[in-house]
Amino acid sequence: MLTNIERILFIIFFIVMSFLTYKSFRSMHKIINRGQDKLYFNRLFSRIIKALTVFVSQKTVLKSRPVVSFLHSLIAWAFIIYIIVNIGDVIYGFTAFNISYSFGIIGNIYRIFIDIFSVTAILATAFFLVRRFIFSSERLKYNSNVLINEDTLMGIRRDSLIVGLFIILHIGFRFIGESIILRMEHADAWQPLAAMTSVIWSGLSIDRLVILQHIFWWIAIGLIMAFIPYFPNSKHAHLFMGPINYLTKKNPYGYSTIGSLDFEDESNEQFGVAKLEHLDKSHILDAYACIMCNRCQDVCPAYITDKSLSPSALEINKRYYINKNKKSLAAGYESQQILTQFAINESALWACTTCAACLEICPVGNEPMLDIIQIRRDKVMMESAFPKQLQGAFTGMERNQNPWNLNEDRMKWVRESEIEIKVPTVEENPDYEVLYWVGCAGAFDQRGQKIAQAFARIMNAAKVNFAVLGNNENCTGDSARRAGNEYLFAMMAKANVETLNSKKVKKIVTTCPHCLHTLKNEYPQ
Repeated sequence: MLTNIERILFIIFFIVMSFLTYKSFRSMHKIINRGQDKLYFNRLFSRIIKALTVFVSQKTVLKSRPVVSFLHSLIAWAFIIYIIVNIGDVIYGFTAFNISYSFGIIGNIYRIFIDIFSVTAILATAFFLVRRFIFSSERLKYNSNVLINEDTLMGIRRDSLIVGLFIILHIGFRFIGESIILRMEHADAWQPLAAMTSVIWSGLSIDRLVILQHIFWWIAIGLIMAFIPYFPNSKHAHLFMGPINYLTKKNPYGYSTIGSLDFEDESNEQFGVAKLEHLDKSHILDAYACIMCNRCQDVCPAYITDKSLSPSALEINKRYYINKNKKSLAAGYESQQILTQFAINESALWACTTCAACLEICPVGNEPMLDIIQIRRDKVMMESAFPKQLQGAFTGMERNQNPWNLNEDRMKWVRESEIEIKVPTVEENPDYEVLYWVGCAGAFDQRGQKIAQAFARIMNAAKVNFAVLGNNENCTGDSARRAGNEYLFAMMAKANVETLNSKKVKKIVTTCPHCLHTLKNEYPQ
């Protein structure tokens, strides 16, 4: 189809765009590698399967907002499918050979699918443009007290418009080009929509149709080639960075636990995260992977109760700060601003309940809660700048092994039970099979004590051979860790692990979800 001159121009254009694409992705790679820790590639095959499953099925997107999510999935699938379509179009351009006509019924199914899917993808994209720019959906907005930079808001609208128009024009001109081919060559019952569109060209001569065919081919293919270098800088980089996030994250099958710190490493001058480059590599990658769908914001209890925290805004601010400073970041220069100046404000930082709802809902596996805990670590351990209310909790955990700073008997809940219960300590029942970890709430909080008493009655009735640590049980330190005081948590965890090992514990049960999570998932660190 293409003339020799067009072929040469295409090759030159392809080389130039490939070079620019390489530079763009190389810059992204350098910025991510500014981070700490590493990207994980162990169990690579299962990671690849997980990433591909998430990408192709879009199941993490479809688990909420079913209608909007399905339309979003159509666009994601369009990017996948149009890789094949564009390769076929380039082959056709160089050889005038339409490969889909060489595979019988399979080729027929392919053509009718692409014909209908193309129009569907255009309509889905138009829906999202109308949703953002005309109806201004509330789901895409932020509370007025949330830190969201003007550059960020402008960037979101600019990227949404550019990518939306790109999809419509790329698919649209390709579709129109196909209708011209049908008008010139033959009708095709397996492309009903393109065949219907071809009627509008009925009054044109073959020469004019050929000219239009070449123009539309160049627009469709030229758009995708010009867009790829821009892709890493757009908000829609999540299309490939989302699966890569699942591929390389610490725990691809769920959200990661809070990482520990090495306080014995004398070369470590920074505890926690103050600047972007202090984040783990995977958490810088999070900024590129973010869909900007605000699902995390929808489920955040702090945001819902009008606090200034939006997990979505945190990731989006990170992303546009990277875009604005990509040259200096890629070159290895230190960030000029700390995260609490551009990504999250102080009020939002301490509003997070660390409930992990944002981690559960995120369709691309982002972990904004862990960013917040890391920033808190910097505030607590490097700057000693934290809400004064936390000082009492830190003091209580350090002195009396509970966040309420109560100097009381941890077995009081047994004696005060309205119904007599038998709760032996490990000293009284050295042959116990199960250790009941009561927790601070079970030992001191009135509502928690009732739960502990009821659970003890259940174990008594079931004749479970159990025991408790009694006054040898200390707070797990979960509250200290989530508030950013990792040093205090490390001391408490070490003491508790030594106690558990000395008592030769084989099995632990607890009625406290915080204790369960900490003992099961974080103490093994």
